[in-house]
Amino acid sequence: MIRAFAPALLWLVAVVFLSTMGGVSMPTFQLFETDKLAHAAAYGLLSWLTLWGFVRWQGQAGTLQGVLTVFVAALIGALLEYIQFRYFPDRVFEYDDMVANTIGAIGGWWVFARLFSSQQLEAWLGRWQ
Repeated sequence: MIRAFAPALLWLVAVVFLSTMGGVSMPTFQLFETDKLAHAAAYGLLSWLTLWGFVRWQGQAGTLQGVLTVFVAALIGALLEYIQFRYFPDRVFEYDDMVANTIGAIGGWWVFARLFSSQQLEAWLGRWQ
């Protein structure tokens, strides 16, 4: 099971590292700025890799796995925002980052579901197992 989710776990480590780096200026609320797009892309990739892990582990990634993935990704994003606020003096708590994280996670699920039918995904993943 761990091997199936290894890419998602490695990406999660990268997201945690990048989320806790210092040297970030105080933001203003703008949902469509580069920072928010980076958040959405990071969490989109995280959800995509997690769903790929479900397929590698269980042979499928249905609605239950998609909802679980988005929920956990949003929870991780909220937790990281709190950790930044609480333990990193040069970082701030941003609700719009949490929104971007959740939108990205939903987008990753949507892309995963649209790009890969179960047959296409099986053929593609067969090369990676």
